[in-house]
Amino acid sequence: MNAMFDIRPVVAAAGLGFEARIAQGPGVKVVYGQSREQYRKYLHAHAESGASGLISIGVAGGLSPELRPGDVVVASSVMTAGRMSQTCRDWSRSILNVVPDAYHRPVFASDSTITSVLEKKALWNATGAAAVDMESGLTAEIAAQYGLPFAVLRVVLDPAHRAIPPSALAGARDDGETDPWAVVKALAMRPGDLPGLLRLAGDTRKASQALLRSRQALGPFLGLFAPQTAALTLHEKSAPKPTAEPRLAT
Repeated sequence: MNAMFDIRPVVAAAGLGFEARIAQGPGVKVVYGQSREQYRKYLHAHAESGASGLISIGVAGGLSPELRPGDVVVASSVMTAGRMSQTCRDWSRSILNVVPDAYHRPVFASDSTITSVLEKKALWNATGAAAVDMESGLTAEIAAQYGLPFAVLRVVLDPAHRAIPPSALAGARDDGETDPWAVVKALAMRPGDLPGLLRLAGDTRKASQALLRSRQALGPFLGLFAPQTAALTLHEKSAPKPTAEPRLAT
């Protein structure tokens, strides 16, 4: 069989369940969750079993003051506390061609959630990164280890001038899903969080809609291959129904 008809899937790395459900599609396998140990394990497993590339996809916190909820960032590089990783130039250009309003800027990968305005300002001043997330650094590391192309598409959720209310974090589960009752209980203890939660809900809608539009524009294999090649691949060899895996448990 011609090699072009046997293309391995792209592995999409997300943090949250709703991001994974948007990202999945033809030619894509999705890994998501908040347990970093399990996350690393499954990314390694997919890279070892065969992948065309790795992409970090989902929402992010804004660091650049110019970015607003729903703005798309296609990373030019990924910075962590100890290293900088360049993204795949051709793949990033392919994404930018179909998401023309996206910003092509560095992103910062944090090991912990960045929630306060002061933290965001400090990161912006120290790094110049446009946005921050918790998945891109690990994804870049594993892509480099296996010699795979790597890209990042992140949509701003909380802008630089807005903090995440503590009550919102109470609902975060290791499997990447949200426990609404935990949020309600936390809000009962912190009623002053309500205005921030309402703003966050509105920002989440904007970010989710922008992420969905971007995903639809990218098509099969999340933009790694030319549209004609992707179409031929799917026609010649039916891809298995994609699943978002794993729903990481504690």
